[in-house]
Parts: sequence; C-alpha cells; structure tokens
Amino acid sequence: GIFYTNRHQLHRGKPQTIVYRYQAFPSINIVRPGECSTDPHCDMTQGHSIGNISFHIPLTATYATNAVYVESRPGREDWHPLSTSAPGLGFQFDGARCLHFNLKNETDITRVSLNFRVAITRVCDVTEYDPDDQLCCPELLNDRFSQENPGFYDEVEVSMGDVQRS
Repeated sequence: GIFYTNRHQLHRGKPQTIVYRYQAFPSINIVRPGECSTDPHCDMTQGHSIGNISFHIPLTATYATNAVYVESRPGREDWHPLSTSAPGLGFQFDGARCLHFNLKNETDITRVSLNFRVAITRVCDVTEYDPDDQLCCPELLNDRFSQENPGFYDEVEVSMGDVQRS
C-alpha cells in the first residue's frame, strides 16, 4: 500500500522519517456536457515525477462518458472508467505511468472533480538508496512543477519507530 514502510528496519529498532509530499492545491476539473477535457496522457509526459500517486475525487456522479478512463497498469490499454454514484468517493491510480483521459461528455451531467498527487519517500541517513524500498527515492521527486513553482507541493514528515515500547 501507499503507507508502506520498511518493517525490517522498524523491527531492528531503527527509527524512520517518512515524507508525504502532496500537491498543495488540488486541481478542479469541470467537464460540461458536450466537452472533453484531456487527451490520453500519463503525468510524466507533462513533467510530473514518476513517484507521484494520482487521486481523483468526483464531486458529482460519474459514469459512461463523463468519467475519467484509466488503464490498470502501464501499457495494458485496458481502459476502465472511474465511475461512482457516491460523490466524494475517491480513486487512487498510477497516473504518473498509466495513460488516462476523458471522452467527450455525452451525458447530461457536468462532472466536477478534485485531482491531486501525492508522493511518499523517506528521509535517508545513508547515501545509497535501498533497491528493496517500495517508496520513491528522493531524487525522483524533483519534477518540473517543483522546479518552476516552489509552492506547487507541500510536505509533512512523520517519524516512525522512535517511540520506546515497554
């Protein structure tokens, strides 16, 4: 899962600091009937980090052609809509590497959604990255958006494993 930490390090009593970097202001996407908002793309082609996890939160019902379509894994092209009848239900997907897009909205419902990205890494006390680590290495987080707009992302650090247990 996205909240994974290296349990082996925790069992050895080694504290860790996990960094959650998130898009400071979500994008608001509005797609009215008869409109189309995005062609097929993966976020890396637009300058986002490969370490970003995409979140899509529809604020209106989404189905058929007013939904966002995504592939399940990079290159599979097994498109499926992120449909929901319960506004506010969010979706998480690998938008950095998986193609996603909108069709022309041929429903009578305007889709309104919040979209944002989160990346998770750890503060390392070593100079070499652990290849078994499932979190993004810090170097990959330096994307076009963090370079051109320093306020695009914000972050919070969470210390884990540094509490003494009795």
